[in-house]
Amino acid sequence: MSTPIKRTRLLITLLVTLLLAGGTVLAIQFAKGYRPNLAQLALDGTGLLSATSYPKNAQVFINDRLTTVTDDTLNLTPELYQVKIMKTGFLPWIKTVSIKPELVSTTDARLFPSIPSLTPLTFYQVSSPLLSPDGSKLVYTLTNSPFSQDNGVYVLSLANSLFPGNQIIQIADLAAFDYRQATFAWSPDGSQILALFHDTSKIIASHLLNPRNLNQAKNLTDTTFRLPLLLNQWQDQQKSINLTALARFPEFIQKVASESAVNVYFSPDREKILYTAIKDLEIPENLTDKAIPSINPTPQNRKLGAGKTYVYDLKEDSNFLITEAKYDPETAQPLIVAGTVAASGKKPSELTANLAVINLLRGAYDPHTTQNLGWYTTSRHLIITGNEGLSIVEYDDNNLTPIIPGPVTEGLAVPSPDGTHLIILSNLNQQTNVANLISLDLK
Repeated sequence: MSTPIKRTRLLITLLVTLLLAGGTVLAIQFAKGYRPNLAQLALDGTGLLSATSYPKNAQVFINDRLTTVTDDTLNLTPELYQVKIMKTGFLPWIKTVSIKPELVSTTDARLFPSIPSLTPLTFYQVSSPLLSPDGSKLVYTLTNSPFSQDNGVYVLSLANSLFPGNQIIQIADLAAFDYRQATFAWSPDGSQILALFHDTSKIIASHLLNPRNLNQAKNLTDTTFRLPLLLNQWQDQQKSINLTALARFPEFIQKVASESAVNVYFSPDREKILYTAIKDLEIPENLTDKAIPSINPTPQNRKLGAGKTYVYDLKEDSNFLITEAKYDPETAQPLIVAGTVAASGKKPSELTANLAVINLLRGAYDPHTTQNLGWYTTSRHLIITGNEGLSIVEYDDNNLTPIIPGPVTEGLAVPSPDGTHLIILSNLNQQTNVANLISLDLK
């Protein structure tokens, strides 16, 4: 084979190799968001906006211009954009989103109906509602029924959201024990309910209820004598659960949650912590364990103020102030990290010690008894209750969305596990002293 032919083949091989290499580089840069700038004969870096929503097929406005519908991904020049997501029948979602080169910013918008439908679950008088540790069941006392046998203690399963209310079972009647006077507490695993009867000085009676079936009064045994041991076991179990969840967080957040905060509640996915600081301090950046850059443009608050409530996000090492939170130091509950509870300055009475443990256990699962905030199922939203009504806000304090006006009785507003319904205690369209469970459809 002649030398010119060899040179020609070599040049062709080199040219093909260069074209393939160049094409690969261009494809990689294109995937990163770079786009050609013909005017300057260069590649300009862009960012990606992933616009998603629930429900889907909502309109996406970029700087007030209708641009696309969810779910879609857009290439945008790096800068700040106002993103509005709207759908007929739902309240709008608005946020300022930062687009950065080679990064994907997301708008995982949860839209809530402008007029949620209401379904009553009870019709007489409900009191003492308490959510189970896993958020799947609600225990409460029902009274004022015209049929005396229907008055008693009930457990509502929140898991079946397609037919809310059809999984309500009565677990006790009022024939032998007046449960209107009882204090309830769930065991940490949700398998038992403690009913405690007491006056101002002593425990009158206590027994354990099975939340899965009717408990016959003749079969109930009094647990008063072993109550301190039982509550210590429950507290140790809850301590272990809390410490296991807390161990996933950076050491400085562990210290804040266990030593410098009250009303500490983990999000359902255990990736965030809602807490109220009890002293002024500053939390450092978690540079060592930070896996991904934070691309949430919402300003952080790493200087903590006493009495203010925050959410710490483990994934992005971000900390946000929740402005709508209300803090009552008289009812604040610490995270359970100690094995015993004692009143400061003196040894507590047995009644006081037992009630202190019960209050801790209740507070760990029932944030509405200590403040006006609770987690929504998505782990990206908080439920806010107050005299002005019920609202939902994102964990970074954006998109405060009103759900219903008017007060929610005892601040009770608990979501179904799939987030499609919200169960509230309210006296809508009834006498002021009558409250019942109502299901709000948020689909």
